[in-house]
Amino acid sequence: ATTIIDGNQSLWSVFKGEIQEQLKPDILLVDSRTGINQWGALSLIQAADEAIIFLFPNEQNKQGIEVLLQSLQSLNNLSINFVFSPVPDITEFGLSKVNEIWESLRKKIKIATNENYEADEDESDLDNAQTLIEEFLVVPYLLPIALADSYPVQGSQDYYTKIANLIDEKTDEVKRSTLLNTIDQGRWKIIKSLNFPGVNAAEPRQDRSILFQKTTDFERFLDDTTCLIRGRKGTGKTALYLLFLKHKEFAQKLARGRLDNTVFLSAHGTFQESRPSRDEFQIIHKTLQQKSGTWEAFWRAYLLLRCYQENLVKFPRLAKYGELTKTLKNLPKEIWQSENTHALLELSTNSQLRLIVKDAVNILLNEQYRDNSQKMWFLYDDLDEDFPDAGEVRQQALTGLFQLVQSCDANRLTEIRFKIFLREDIWNRLIFDNKSHLTGRDILLQWTRIDFLRLALRQAIQSKDFKNLVDKFSPVAVESIDQASENAIDKALEILWGSRRRRGEKAKYVSRWVYERLTDSSGTTFPRSLSILLEGAKEHELSYEEKLSIQSPTDRLLRSKSLEIGLKKASEKRCEEIKEEYPDLTKFLDNLKGKSAFLSKEQLQEIWQDSGSNTLANLDFEQFVSFLGKIGIIEWREKEQRYKFADIYVYGFEMERRGTL
Repeated sequence: ATTIIDGNQSLWSVFKGEIQEQLKPDILLVDSRTGINQWGALSLIQAADEAIIFLFPNEQNKQGIEVLLQSLQSLNNLSINFVFSPVPDITEFGLSKVNEIWESLRKKIKIATNENYEADEDESDLDNAQTLIEEFLVVPYLLPIALADSYPVQGSQDYYTKIANLIDEKTDEVKRSTLLNTIDQGRWKIIKSLNFPGVNAAEPRQDRSILFQKTTDFERFLDDTTCLIRGRKGTGKTALYLLFLKHKEFAQKLARGRLDNTVFLSAHGTFQESRPSRDEFQIIHKTLQQKSGTWEAFWRAYLLLRCYQENLVKFPRLAKYGELTKTLKNLPKEIWQSENTHALLELSTNSQLRLIVKDAVNILLNEQYRDNSQKMWFLYDDLDEDFPDAGEVRQQALTGLFQLVQSCDANRLTEIRFKIFLREDIWNRLIFDNKSHLTGRDILLQWTRIDFLRLALRQAIQSKDFKNLVDKFSPVAVESIDQASENAIDKALEILWGSRRRRGEKAKYVSRWVYERLTDSSGTTFPRSLSILLEGAKEHELSYEEKLSIQSPTDRLLRSKSLEIGLKKASEKRCEEIKEEYPDLTKFLDNLKGKSAFLSKEQLQEIWQDSGSNTLANLDFEQFVSFLGKIGIIEWREKEQRYKFADIYVYGFEMERRGTL
């Protein structure tokens, strides 16, 4: 193996060259003998582009592999990946040993780069302070494999498919490079054709195919018993609310027949211009107090008013409903006026009318829709905007709304269903009787990685030029985005941003990097931030068009540097939004500029004190820190005994990413 043939050529390079000349294979697989010997791992790895090292997770194997890695430090452009197999225990406890060994081994690996894999200027101790199990591959001890007489063993191939995908990475990179090279100067044309508009269901001109990305929560949302949709600001609550009001047919198509006999009505929210505002709600609150009215009665009357305005309820010609009809008749519809407010207050505080309103909802409304085999969905949004946090208005108003839901449930009004969209932090602060009864009837809107990647691809393929490229590389993803596997979506997006950030086992996959960077410490990911990141990356990439001295990546459209610039823009926008959402935090957040994103408790407390110690004045330091955690700004790292600020906020607050560990 060490024989010199001619110049710097080795036996293996000659052998490899002749195989290429005679057979022209796409991939050459070599199964190495165990051990480090003349014909074993060391000599073979010197001939490899990719090394997949299998080892059982114990100290003996770790020490042996460390010796091997020390001998490979001089090799360039060698990608090394580990597969721990067989692993007897794949619980969190069992994997801790695997993680410990892997952490030791990964420090031995030299990182190599080429033109497609740029050095990550943001790589730091901060990034590596905690390691995800996903970074290496694990094959558990599988009895069917141990006892099998032949291979492959049915049901076990998923574990090995992941290994095959690693080997395919290099091949896919070559395919992408070949594909992109065929478009010649069209690369810039395709980049210019990309468009990543902010996801906005209220925009009527947006193509419905990119209007809404169905997430994994969607099926639960369709359930009649689900009445509360919680989520952070920017997670898509309003998009979901407007989907069923502005684009009913498209929504019903997504529901695959489950909502064909359902009527949707905005009981309160941005969909209808005629609605009470903050000022009206303040007046309503005072009047209800003065006249011993209740918010539950108000919401019931408001619901009936909306049905009457949209001709969704018919009052019989009975004296009983005469006064009710008279009160509702001729009220302004186009603009909310004082007459509307006075009418609702009359229906909420007049003891006789309150009873008639209840009968109208419980009997007329419910029975009319039951007789027609229909259901009604009442949707409520914008409650955080229309009810100020100060005082008790929000607490009492929202409590009354949920009391109405519970009252309808108690009266078995099965044709009347509520969908209330509410900010997560507001829900957490609400206190009312039987709040726990809503447990299980709520969903927390969160974007999984596959949801996120589908949205990215859905937007990118609006460019016909880009779609044509993806059709040639990963057609399955384009044919059916919502049904395609994560692997297929990933492969399609590699045309856009490549596979890994740079070469080497420690390098993150780009799709994972994007998702993690746009996810806060509470696990909330913001789809709006994705659009900003991609649009910013596109703009920066185009700045290289005239710089002929700077080589473009051959296997992707957007280079890593462009994605970093896009991330900074997304972070800046998200930081603006968090200040708008929590104005009391502004001084504290401004004081983070120039500070490390990885702080000890003492350092964080000092910043808090410098902010006047009155940020959210009713909280002490421990409560303040807990609040920052709940809204996704920081998380506690037990191992390092430090607080880590979420990446989505680090750039926008101009903090220092590099830690001091």
